[in-house]
Amino acid sequence: MFSLVIVSFALGCATAPAKQAVTESIATVNTAEQLGASEVPQAAKALDYAQHEVAWAKALLINGRHERALLMAQRAESDAALAIVLVREQRARQAAEQAKTPGATAPNP
Repeated sequence: MFSLVIVSFALGCATAPAKQAVTESIATVNTAEQLGASEVPQAAKALDYAQHEVAWAKALLINGRHERALLMAQRAESDAALAIVLVREQRARQAAEQAKTPGATAPNP
């Protein structure tokens, strides 16, 4: 009976980080989408990867594969963060190009 309690506790502990990681990756994917990652070719590719990885992480979580769900969610988080960086880089490049043009106002990146 005592070992059953320990196993249940261990499974509960494994679940929380995986759920948290999936939630965080979803938030980062949403941020990338809101910033317009789908409009920047390289960022769109990273965003697509992140969206698929989030879906996979959710499925793994549902199927009780918490450790694998955690790893997949971390991967999704990284790809979504990359998409965000690529969008910001593209905006900075555009602002720099506009700043080179006399009389043009640069957008706020």
